[in-house]
Amino acid sequence: FFSEREAAKPDKSHRAHTQRVGRRPHDDDGTMTSDTMTTAEGTEQPVKYCTNLRAPLESDVNAEPRAFVHSREWKKIMNGDPVEINPSVGHGMKIMTVDEWSVRWKRNEDFPSCLACGSMNTKEHHFIQTWCRGNRKWESETLCLDCHNFSWRSYCDPEFTTPAEHEKERWNKMLEGNKALGVEN
Repeated sequence: FFSEREAAKPDKSHRAHTQRVGRRPHDDDGTMTSDTMTTAEGTEQPVKYCTNLRAPLESDVNAEPRAFVHSREWKKIMNGDPVEINPSVGHGMKIMTVDEWSVRWKRNEDFPSCLACGSMNTKEHHFIQTWCRGNRKWESETLCLDCHNFSWRSYCDPEFTTPAEHEKERWNKMLEGNKALGVEN
Protein backbone atom coordinates (compact mmCIF):
# COMPACT_ATOMS: atom_id res chain seq x y z
CA PHE A 1 0.00 0.00 0.00
CA PHE A 2 1.11 3.55 -0.81
CA SER A 3 0.65 6.54 1.41
CA GLU A 4 -1.51 9.43 0.18
CA ARG A 5 1.62 11.52 -0.42
CA GLU A 6 3.21 8.85 -2.64
CA ALA A 7 -0.03 8.35 -4.53
CA ALA A 8 -0.25 12.11 -5.25
CA LYS A 9 3.23 12.21 -6.81
CA PRO A 10 3.14 12.32 -10.62
CA ASP A 11 4.30 9.24 -12.50
CA LYS A 12 7.63 10.15 -14.11
CA SER A 13 8.12 6.94 -16.05
CA HIS A 14 6.58 8.36 -19.24
CA ARG A 15 7.71 11.98 -18.75
CA ALA A 16 10.29 11.92 -21.55
CA HIS A 17 7.58 10.99 -24.02
CA THR A 18 5.17 13.74 -23.01
CA GLN A 19 7.52 16.71 -22.61
CA ARG A 20 7.67 19.22 -25.44
CA VAL A 21 10.99 19.67 -27.10
CA GLY A 22 12.05 23.31 -27.66
CA ARG A 23 12.70 24.21 -31.28
CA ARG A 24 14.81 26.98 -32.68
CA PRO A 25 13.12 29.41 -35.08
CA HIS A 26 13.58 29.03 -38.83
CA ASP A 27 14.14 31.59 -41.55
CA ASP A 28 11.63 31.82 -44.39
CA ASP A 29 13.68 29.40 -46.49
CA GLY A 30 13.53 26.71 -43.77
CA THR A 31 17.12 27.05 -42.59
CA MET A 32 17.85 27.44 -38.91
CA THR A 33 18.47 30.94 -37.59
CA SER A 34 21.37 31.40 -35.25
CA ASP A 35 22.23 33.59 -32.32
CA THR A 36 25.92 33.31 -33.16
CA MET A 37 28.11 34.68 -35.93
CA THR A 38 31.16 33.13 -37.53
CA THR A 39 34.31 35.26 -37.32
CA ALA A 40 37.01 35.53 -40.00
CA GLU A 41 38.98 32.89 -38.06
CA GLY A 42 36.06 30.46 -38.36
CA THR A 43 35.05 30.51 -34.68
CA GLU A 44 31.49 31.20 -33.57
CA GLN A 45 30.75 34.04 -31.17
CA PRO A 46 27.49 35.52 -29.84
CA VAL A 47 26.00 38.26 -32.01
CA LYS A 48 26.64 41.66 -30.44
CA TYR A 49 24.69 44.85 -30.91
CA CYS A 50 27.76 46.79 -32.11
CA THR A 51 29.16 44.44 -34.79
CA ASN A 52 28.52 44.42 -38.55
CA LEU A 53 27.09 47.95 -38.59
CA ARG A 54 25.50 48.89 -41.94
CA ALA A 55 25.07 52.61 -41.29
CA PRO A 56 27.17 55.31 -39.65
CA LEU A 57 27.36 55.47 -35.87
CA GLU A 58 25.97 58.71 -34.42
CA SER A 59 28.12 60.19 -31.67
CA ASP A 60 27.80 63.34 -29.59
CA VAL A 61 29.44 64.92 -26.53
CA ASN A 62 27.36 66.88 -24.01
CA ALA A 63 27.88 68.57 -20.66
CA GLU A 64 24.51 67.20 -19.52
CA PRO A 65 22.94 63.79 -20.20
CA ARG A 66 21.12 63.56 -23.52
CA ALA A 67 19.08 60.60 -22.26
CA PHE A 68 16.24 61.61 -19.98
CA VAL A 69 17.18 59.04 -17.34
CA HIS A 70 19.28 60.69 -14.58
CA SER A 71 18.99 64.18 -16.15
CA ARG A 72 17.26 65.68 -13.12
CA GLU A 73 19.67 64.01 -10.70
CA TRP A 74 22.66 65.30 -12.70
CA LYS A 75 21.49 68.90 -12.28
CA LYS A 76 21.10 68.33 -8.54
CA ILE A 77 24.57 66.74 -8.24
CA MET A 78 26.18 69.65 -10.08
CA ASN A 79 24.31 72.20 -7.90
CA GLY A 80 25.23 70.38 -4.68
CA ASP A 81 21.60 69.54 -3.94
CA PRO A 82 20.59 66.26 -2.28
CA VAL A 83 19.50 63.35 -4.49
CA GLU A 84 17.54 60.23 -3.63
CA ILE A 85 19.65 57.35 -2.33
CA ASN A 86 19.50 54.12 -4.36
CA PRO A 87 16.73 52.04 -2.71
CA SER A 88 18.95 48.94 -2.69
CA VAL A 89 21.41 50.80 -0.44
CA GLY A 90 19.11 52.77 1.83
CA HIS A 91 16.44 55.46 1.79
CA GLY A 92 16.21 59.21 1.96
CA MET A 93 18.18 62.01 0.35
CA LYS A 94 21.90 62.74 0.35
CA ILE A 95 24.33 65.23 -1.15
CA MET A 96 26.65 63.13 -3.31
CA THR A 97 29.76 63.51 -5.42
CA VAL A 98 29.74 62.33 -9.04
CA ASP A 99 31.83 59.27 -8.09
CA GLU A 100 29.50 58.39 -5.21
CA TRP A 101 26.38 58.83 -7.37
CA SER A 102 27.70 56.68 -10.25
CA VAL A 103 29.40 53.95 -8.18
CA ARG A 104 26.80 51.28 -9.09
CA TRP A 105 27.01 51.90 -12.86
CA LYS A 106 29.11 49.62 -15.06
CA ARG A 107 31.60 50.38 -17.77
CA ASN A 108 30.63 49.71 -21.40
CA GLU A 109 33.43 47.43 -22.60
CA ASP A 110 32.41 47.94 -26.24
CA PHE A 111 32.80 51.74 -26.05
CA PRO A 112 35.01 52.41 -23.00
CA SER A 113 36.55 55.75 -24.03
CA CYS A 114 35.26 59.27 -23.50
CA LEU A 115 34.60 61.10 -26.77
CA ALA A 116 35.66 64.44 -25.22
CA CYS A 117 38.99 63.66 -23.50
CA GLY A 118 39.77 60.05 -24.48
CA SER A 119 39.80 58.83 -20.86
CA MET A 120 38.93 55.21 -20.18
CA ASN A 121 37.44 56.13 -16.78
CA THR A 122 33.80 56.01 -17.92
CA LYS A 123 30.54 54.53 -16.66
CA GLU A 124 27.44 53.78 -18.72
CA HIS A 125 24.23 55.21 -17.30
CA HIS A 126 21.91 54.62 -20.27
CA PHE A 127 21.56 51.77 -22.75
CA ILE A 128 18.58 50.72 -24.87
CA GLN A 129 18.53 48.24 -27.74
CA THR A 130 15.71 47.04 -29.95
CA TRP A 131 15.90 44.16 -32.41
CA CYS A 132 13.00 43.75 -34.83
CA ARG A 133 12.90 41.36 -37.83
CA GLY A 134 16.70 41.03 -37.78
CA ASN A 135 17.31 44.79 -37.74
CA ARG A 136 18.53 46.71 -34.72
CA LYS A 137 18.50 50.10 -33.13
CA TRP A 138 20.42 51.03 -30.00
CA GLU A 139 21.69 53.97 -27.97
CA SER A 140 24.29 54.24 -25.25
CA GLU A 141 25.45 57.12 -23.09
CA THR A 142 28.47 57.06 -20.80
CA LEU A 143 29.69 59.52 -18.18
CA CYS A 144 33.40 60.33 -18.01
CA LEU A 145 34.50 60.46 -14.39
CA ASP A 146 37.53 62.62 -15.34
CA CYS A 147 36.00 65.45 -17.40
CA HIS A 148 32.30 64.91 -16.40
CA ASN A 149 31.12 64.98 -20.03
CA PHE A 150 28.57 62.56 -21.46
CA SER A 151 29.44 60.54 -24.58
CA TRP A 152 26.42 59.55 -26.67
CA ARG A 153 26.55 56.79 -29.27
CA SER A 154 23.58 55.50 -31.23
CA TYR A 155 22.91 53.34 -34.26
CA CYS A 156 19.97 52.31 -36.42
CA ASP A 157 19.97 49.81 -39.28
CA PRO A 158 18.69 51.45 -42.51
CA GLU A 159 15.77 48.99 -42.80
CA PHE A 160 14.77 49.19 -39.12
CA THR A 161 11.09 49.80 -38.42
CA THR A 162 9.10 49.24 -35.27
CA PRO A 163 6.35 46.60 -35.37
CA ALA A 164 3.72 49.38 -35.55
CA GLU A 165 5.50 51.09 -38.48
CA HIS A 166 5.89 47.75 -40.26
CA GLU A 167 2.19 46.90 -39.89
CA LYS A 168 1.16 50.39 -41.04
CA GLU A 169 3.34 50.02 -44.14
CA ARG A 170 1.83 46.60 -44.93
CA TRP A 171 -1.70 47.98 -44.40
CA ASN A 172 -1.07 50.95 -46.70
CA LYS A 173 0.33 48.65 -49.42
CA MET A 174 -2.77 46.47 -49.14
CA LEU A 175 -5.05 49.53 -49.44
CA GLU A 176 -3.11 50.74 -52.49
CA GLY A 177 -3.42 47.28 -54.07
CA ASN A 178 -7.15 47.24 -53.40
CA LYS A 179 -7.53 50.74 -54.83
CA ALA A 180 -5.66 49.71 -58.00
CA LEU A 181 -8.05 46.76 -58.39
CA GLY A 182 -11.06 49.01 -57.81
CA VAL A 183 -12.04 47.30 -54.56
CA GLU A 184 -13.98 49.39 -52.04
CA ASN A 185 -12.56 49.54 -48.51
